[in-house]
Amino acid sequence: MLAVWNGNAFDYYRSQTDKTPVAHIGFKLINDNQTYVVEHTWVSEKERGKGLAGKITKEFLQRVTEQKKKVLPLCPYTQSFFQRNSEYRYLLADKS
Repeated sequence: MLAVWNGNAFDYYRSQTDKTPVAHIGFKLINDNQTYVVEHTWVSEKERGKGLAGKITKEFLQRVTEQKKKVLPLCPYTQSFFQRNSEYRYLLADKS
């Protein structure tokens, strides 16, 4: 998979020649560009059931860690990912 950061999206493509992503995370930055608000996660129908949502989420969170930023998950998938994977909870933004 080819991972591409496109403005307010993180996408997976099968190859450099593909025009349509097979997985996508949509987000926006808030708090002086310190917090990623994850709005949605999407995987193409053909790729569902293969663990791609978890894979793209882990890679996205790795990049968030490298940038020393936080995450506010509005996306139901991302919320459940944090509930199932406590080792990533240090990335959660304070809601207060």
